[in-house]
Amino acid sequence: MAIPSLSGLFSRVFIAGLVSALLVPALAGQSKPELARAEQHPNTSSNTTVTESASVLKITTRLVIVDVVATDRKGLPVTDLKQDEFRLTEDGQEEHVRVFSFQDMHANSTGEPAQVAAVDPPLPPNVVTNLRRFARTGPLNVLLLDGLNTRMNNQQYVKTELVEFLKKLPADQPLAVYLLGTRLQLLQDFTSDPAVLKDVLLHLKEFRSPLMDNAAGGPEKFWMEGMLLVPEVKRRVLEFQQETESDQVDQRVAITISALNSLARTLAGYPGRKNLIWVSENIPITIVPNKIPHGKSAERARRSYDQVVASTANLLTDAQIAVYPVDARALVNSDLFNPAAEYDARGDRNGSSGAQMGQAMDDTANELMAARGAMQEIAEETGGRAFYNRNDIGNAVRLSIEDGSTYYTLGYYPENKSWDGRFRKTSVKVSRPGVTLRYRLGYFAMDPERYAKENAQRRDAEFSALLSPEVPIATGLHFMAGILQPSLKSDNKTVINFAIDAKALSFSADDAGKKRASVQCVVRVFSKKGPSQPLKTEAYDIDADLPPESYSKIMKTGLPCRTTLDLPAGEYVLRLGVRDNHTGLMGTANAQLVIPNASESSSKAVDSKP
Repeated sequence: MAIPSLSGLFSRVFIAGLVSALLVPALAGQSKPELARAEQHPNTSSNTTVTESASVLKITTRLVIVDVVATDRKGLPVTDLKQDEFRLTEDGQEEHVRVFSFQDMHANSTGEPAQVAAVDPPLPPNVVTNLRRFARTGPLNVLLLDGLNTRMNNQQYVKTELVEFLKKLPADQPLAVYLLGTRLQLLQDFTSDPAVLKDVLLHLKEFRSPLMDNAAGGPEKFWMEGMLLVPEVKRRVLEFQQETESDQVDQRVAITISALNSLARTLAGYPGRKNLIWVSENIPITIVPNKIPHGKSAERARRSYDQVVASTANLLTDAQIAVYPVDARALVNSDLFNPAAEYDARGDRNGSSGAQMGQAMDDTANELMAARGAMQEIAEETGGRAFYNRNDIGNAVRLSIEDGSTYYTLGYYPENKSWDGRFRKTSVKVSRPGVTLRYRLGYFAMDPERYAKENAQRRDAEFSALLSPEVPIATGLHFMAGILQPSLKSDNKTVINFAIDAKALSFSADDAGKKRASVQCVVRVFSKKGPSQPLKTEAYDIDADLPPESYSKIMKTGLPCRTTLDLPAGEYVLRLGVRDNHTGLMGTANAQLVIPNASESSSKAVDSKP
């Protein structure tokens, strides 16, 4: 039984009809909105609200998806398991598997690299979408090169290894490449062409992290070495140094978590499993204050990110993403055995009695334990696999792709309908002996209505952060938009007609049979000369109250939304966004808009720029 894809909404028939609808001044049945003008935040828009009924029935059905990798005693994939051989439980209670499918990376393989091609013809230049229409039904692979948490010497090693790996890129395995610096950047969208990927890597410069000590790499040097300091002064200096390092890690963790959340939103709209191969040197969950031996100072410096990482892991698993961390450092020894570190025979460095042999080895061990522990935890939480303490990074990437490309998908509707936010442990077993299973450990049973109950400013700040054209697009909520040039019919304003995937929206039903949803559509305008601060933001809230016939119609055509922009002649970058106000599902896309002077030709169009 195959899992239904949200992309079914955008079939060839649908797109053919929708494109023509998007290019007229108003969609059929769309009432004239009262447009909201929000210069900085979309929450300043006004609402068009239909009178509510006294009784509203909430729809809270939730399908839980669990991808399972099965291997034999030799570590080879087991490909012939049947549905009745699986037993799935949630918190010890057996669940009925209602969705079952198997994905084999070798099935229907021709042995030749296949391009990831669009199923449908290219959209007109004045129609944009955040839907990626790829002729690919299997898993997708994403390579995240982490420069923020990786020293430059290790980045160089990673690049060399990956260039060699691309010579043996598995056939028909689309790969996208992202870079994490001070922000997340898309370097290459999905392709299975090794030449394109190799060119990206060869032109990629190492990123010097501003939030890492000794970012260039090599043995660490401390400015206190060789100085004669009284013990109390030295203790305070070390304490200050530890606090500074802890603050740097705080910032790196915040940026990294934000990037992983962004990736989850970017990949959420792609059907099926996504394998995130995260090549990184270090992202600690807990900062171990190894330079402060004991006392209150150590307690102040110790920070834990367990809850933040758990929340991010849940967001990744909801998007059906498995994380495969790969340690960029390969095999690691203590600086004690590095001649460039200048340790003497006693284990002291540069004549300083503070850097003893045991302390040096403890420092390395603690750092590796924290980094690898974090990688292992994220891999286990999402059903992936961690690779570290090895010198074949390219082979680790290959194994990640192979491991995540042959799997079983099990889906069930939990018997426990109490959405209390607690973690629920999933367990999968098979009756066949000698089979090892890997899958995500569980999920948080979040209230479907929790997003609507959160602080409005926090919700809007989260949405606003996605409305930057430099942030990778979000695909959690699919939409298309037609952009019309100013004309006499539109009072010389630019018109944007949205069509939002209604099948992904959260609807409630009242006792009269009407279906209700709350959606926001936003257009944020930037100068093409250099997107920085937005020039203008137009937002519009829809509180839909639909009788059965209208509900059936928008399930086929999409929920319409319309905004207008009053802009002078010029070149602009538009960031389009839609949000389900109940669930927090979001979608974004970029477009370029050219408004000519009155004396110029009005035939210039809008170009899509994902």
